[in-house]
Amino acid sequence: MLTTNTMLYHSVTLETEPLTKKQNLSECRICGAPAQYVNFGAISCHSCKMFFKRNANIGQKAFKCNFGGNCEIKRDNHHMCASCRLKRCFQYGMTTDKFRTSRPKKSKTKSLVKVEPRYQSEKFSIINSLKPDHSLLTTSQWTLLSNLYNSYDESQVSLLSKSLVDTHNSLQPINVTYQKLVENFLFSIYEPTGRYLRLNDDICKLSFTDRSILLRNAAENVSCMATAFITHHFGLLSLDSFLKIMTAMFDVGGISPTRWTMKFINPDIVIFKLALSLFALSKTTYIYSSDISIDSTNSSTIFHIQNKYAEVTWKYLNYRYGWCEAVKHFHSIIYWFMALTKSIIHAQSVRTHVDNIDSLVELTEVTLILDDVEKIIDTK
Repeated sequence: MLTTNTMLYHSVTLETEPLTKKQNLSECRICGAPAQYVNFGAISCHSCKMFFKRNANIGQKAFKCNFGGNCEIKRDNHHMCASCRLKRCFQYGMTTDKFRTSRPKKSKTKSLVKVEPRYQSEKFSIINSLKPDHSLLTTSQWTLLSNLYNSYDESQVSLLSKSLVDTHNSLQPINVTYQKLVENFLFSIYEPTGRYLRLNDDICKLSFTDRSILLRNAAENVSCMATAFITHHFGLLSLDSFLKIMTAMFDVGGISPTRWTMKFINPDIVIFKLALSLFALSKTTYIYSSDISIDSTNSSTIFHIQNKYAEVTWKYLNYRYGWCEAVKHFHSIIYWFMALTKSIIHAQSVRTHVDNIDSLVELTEVTLILDDVEKIIDTK
């Protein structure tokens, strides 16, 4: 995997109050209620934990949403739509593989105990996909996959994207109103980017010097990659009103590279978030941008992190899609990285983007420094 990551490293190489790690971990990802623990792969309250445990194995088809599957799940209404609540549980990474199996009863006849269960476990691994005990991923790798998935929260950006689609599909949108919606959408990309950087344990554990060098590049890569994925996922560039405003803001030269990158995007959101983490630590823009100084980081540390992410990505792809398709998907990820460099270079010429990145990096650096100080105080 080191050879693959060497290529990735070199060749692919809102003005809102930020959430600290403690604040973020105190909110249920499903309904927003107070929560302190990760249950079945996602930060969740006791109510949502028990709901998922009762209903996950029943399946999504057992429930029906009366509102088109777009219910907004909140603490005070989460009991109103089981279908959307269960869907949200799965979207935020809850999996049945975290369920504890019931303790087997002692059998009075010892001679027949192990024959049938072994056959059943082999069938179980075929029927149920993505079970860590039957896949290539170790328990620690499944934990890493879950953490990387949950570190980037696209929920707010998705809501704004849906609003852009709905407004466009309604009566002819008013230009001024739609312009504001597009600006809010673009601005909303930076907040989850900052939160991702603050919640990624590997970035937080870097030395102060390495972290300072990598943060700007990581902020650029994550924000641009997320914009491409969300835009592709909701088909925003196919909306005349959206495309017209974006072209006026970034000109055709900025839109064309973005269009090109989209043919390499896999709709699997897990692949997107794994690729996002790989790309966060690459240094592609150092090659193309003359106004960014080339700094020397601890390459061995970065390689180690990227090796870890690349191995998890490959094993997930291999188990989810099979070896042949996994090769194609991994190939597309690398091409996506390369294609994104053109979009990033163009974005660096847009004053609004540069200012937002500056603010994001400064805010992240201050937050992580305060976290470091807090840890030092706690150890004394």
